[in-house]
Formats: sequence, C-alpha cells, structure tokens
Amino acid sequence: TQYLLSGKRHAAGMEFNAAGRLTPKWEIFWNHTWIPSARIDRSNQVLAANGGGAQVQGDRPGLTPKHSGSLWTTYRVLPKLRLGFGANYRSSQYPEGNRAARAAGFVTYDAMAEYSFTDATTLRLNVTNLTNKLYADALYRGFYAPGAPRKVEVTFKHLF
Repeated sequence: TQYLLSGKRHAAGMEFNAAGRLTPKWEIFWNHTWIPSARIDRSNQVLAANGGGAQVQGDRPGLTPKHSGSLWTTYRVLPKLRLGFGANYRSSQYPEGNRAARAAGFVTYDAMAEYSFTDATTLRLNVTNLTNKLYADALYRGFYAPGAPRKVEVTFKHLF
C-alpha cells in the first residue's frame, strides 16, 4: 500500500442546484459543480524526494474535474405511470501525481419507469448507465477504476 500525502491544497469554485415542477406532470432536477481553480499550494516534499510521484506546487490536484453534475427529469404520462430520464457528466481529470495520463470526460444516462397500483403500492424499474458506457471513474498511477456498468433494478414497494 502506498499512501499519497498531498501537502496543502486549495480549490475555489461554485455549486449550482435547481429543482422544480415545470408543469403539474413534469419535474426537473439539476446540479452542477464548477471548480475552475484548484492547485497544490505546498507539495509533500518527503514523498517527492523518495520518487513517490507527488504533484508539485502549482499543479491541479489529481481526481479533481473542472465540471461535474447531473440532470434528471420525470414526467407523469398517465395518472398511474411516471417515466424518468437523466444524465450524469464529468469533465476530464488527471490521476494523483501524474500528468502523462488523463481520464476522459464522460456522460452516462439513466432511465426509470414507475407504476402506481394504489397510493401505497408501486412497482419501479431503474436502469443506470443505460448505454453500458465504459469509462474511468477514477484514474491512478498505473491503473484506473472503471465506472459502474449497466445496472437494472426492479423494486416493489408497499406502505403499511
């Protein structure tokens, strides 16, 4: 196990969120994180001196994308049937301690269908990563952690 001690970091950015009903049947949820400025203020000198690949002062910290967020919307097609669709996105990012490699930005899509039998009983189908996109969720020196593959979930809920 190799630990990555980073010294001191600084980041400045903004987070935006919006949620609401566009019509009585249509809901929308959006969030976006923007980190235009992120840097190593003081690097870990011991790790760098021992060839640990620490980032140097002024570098952007690894695993820190400039943009990330999601958009989700649902629409009640029929009184008992609601459909949803969404996207999750992240801009490119570098691994910790290495500027030679870069994980590309990506977008994944999700979908949902929900049927309400009664006010207390619903059946829902959720599909995450609808297109089964292969992407790097995190990038490290020498390897990457792949993002979650397509997942299909069916849930049945009954309130007592």
